Amino acid sequence: MDDRGTELTLEARIALEVLQVDGVASVDALRTAGVTMPAQALYALQLAGWPVVRRGSSWRLTDPDAPVPPKPAPVPRVRRVLRDDETPPAEK
Repeated sequence: MDDRGTELTLEARIALEVLQVDGVASVDALRTAGVTMPAQALYALQLAGWPVVRRGSSWRLTDPDAPVPPKPAPVPRVRRVLRDDETPPAEK
């Protein structure tokens, strides 16, 4: 096991094993495997440094060296300034 696995709880180790074997696991699959609190186990994996990603209702391990997709550009905030010859929209 990797060095990251030394401080994992029993449930986090079960969740890690399910993710390594199946590749993708849902919360129901983790509960079926014996994890009573799947969200806590997945959070423990994230804190330990495992690259766990949520896609919809399922979780999966990703390649830690994979490039991160770029974030979309933020939507610019534009404020409309009235010209001298315009009346405000409420008065039209």
